[in-house]
Amino acid sequence: MWLYCVLNAESTHSCNESNYAILIDICRGEGTEGYSESLRQLEFTSAFRAEIRDYLTTTHEDTTSLDTYIDNIQFHFQDALTYHGPIYEDINNDNDTANDEFDGAEPIPRAQVSAYESAMQYVTISMPSSNIIPDRTLSEIYKATIERCSLIRTSFQIVASGESYEQIATKALDDNSFNDIMKGGRNDDLTWSIRLRRYGPMQMVENKSNSKRSQRQARYGKNVRSPLRDERKAILEMKELVQTFAGKVDLTDPQCRIYLLEGLRHCNLLSGDKDDKLLARVVAKGPKTSIYRPNTRICVTTTPLCPIASFTLCNIAQIQRRGNCTILDPFAGSCATLLAAAHITTPTTSSISDASTTQQSSQKGCQSVAIEIAHNGYVNRDDIIKDFETRSLPPPVDIIRGDCTSSEIRHQARLAIGGGAFDFIVTDPPYGIREAMSSGEESNNLDVGDTETISPLTQLFYAMGQDISISTPLLKQGGRLVAFIPVQKGQSLEDCLPDSNARDAAHLVMEGEGKEQVLR
Repeated sequence: MWLYCVLNAESTHSCNESNYAILIDICRGEGTEGYSESLRQLEFTSAFRAEIRDYLTTTHEDTTSLDTYIDNIQFHFQDALTYHGPIYEDINNDNDTANDEFDGAEPIPRAQVSAYESAMQYVTISMPSSNIIPDRTLSEIYKATIERCSLIRTSFQIVASGESYEQIATKALDDNSFNDIMKGGRNDDLTWSIRLRRYGPMQMVENKSNSKRSQRQARYGKNVRSPLRDERKAILEMKELVQTFAGKVDLTDPQCRIYLLEGLRHCNLLSGDKDDKLLARVVAKGPKTSIYRPNTRICVTTTPLCPIASFTLCNIAQIQRRGNCTILDPFAGSCATLLAAAHITTPTTSSISDASTTQQSSQKGCQSVAIEIAHNGYVNRDDIIKDFETRSLPPPVDIIRGDCTSSEIRHQARLAIGGGAFDFIVTDPPYGIREAMSSGEESNNLDVGDTETISPLTQLFYAMGQDISISTPLLKQGGRLVAFIPVQKGQSLEDCLPDSNARDAAHLVMEGEGKEQVLR
């Protein structure tokens, strides 16, 4: 498995809360069970905090209490899905253990039930009581958060809930939830669509193979569609609301996507006990990470980091979009991580509107530096640059060939950003074929024992300690280092982390307990 490890460079530095919003996130994953629930939640909460910090540091002169404010933001997650289909107990899919009552339905192993139910969740965000962020700006911050989170596919904002479509339409009108797309609203020219999606109990569907009607559980992660006749009927019941929309209907690519959601668990923060129908608007979609897949890259290596992992690393690091932050990847490979960082920090139409025009126009993405020990025959630097330029992203300011444990190489990296320390270090350290890396001359002078038996990340930590001892730190005070730590079955994170001596040498402290992701 992988474990994401977050470490902070040591630095020196009670409020009431009020709910901001009630939302639903649909999270994407890979393979059978996808990315772990805790990892998806960590990416979201980290990215949201980064966006809050980004906004406040560019709009408020006094940032002395900024860390306290951000630390007091609280997030609450609640599963929205309930699995009602057949299950089996063992991995061999023995049909004798499947539930006979679900004729024609495909069973899933019991271990996957919790993964299914947590794949779609209600999210509430409790902000500190200080009213320093306008509600509209907070909504835009949430939207910007979703658009950078690789493990989120779609996010909805709950507009109304009720027992009937007519009831939720009335609630939406009373709450002015769609005023912006009504005649005279600020978005009255937007195209729109309303679609019905059912996620609930088993429903009777036509079995085309044997002309029988059988029960089937709608699977999360697949396209969930409902009969058009039911959709039309629902919309007709909401005509009092729908007839106020000023724009045109567009079922292919609408600018305002509205959904009727049925069969979800009741959200504890919504009023009413029997509200099984929800009216929701799509807030935002996650980034299209497929454009960074290894098979789309010009620079091809044998062990590329997948784009979802790259985005997750950067978001957990809480990289800020503004301010031209500085980022180092000391084990860069083909720069997959720095591609994700460039995507996140490059200006888009989602820039927060309250930021000044000057601030937005001056943003050119992050300043990143890559260190890679392999020569161009293995990792072609020119091809890396092309991977950035063909995607209209700013390339690293320098791609240095060398060993990050060499003081000369680290000095060169600092010079590339003007001679100072980096805001962030994000990396996927080498393991396996290059785990016993010791080619740099500095590795032989670290005075930490046999360098061929310690991990590259541990070697880097001791090297960072040497930099601190001569007042040339690699990472700024309060900066963040996020890395993958390979952990095998039977091992713990503490077993595989750089030891406490190495962490102390680098003046790094653990944040949290790390988040695991099983590799299959």
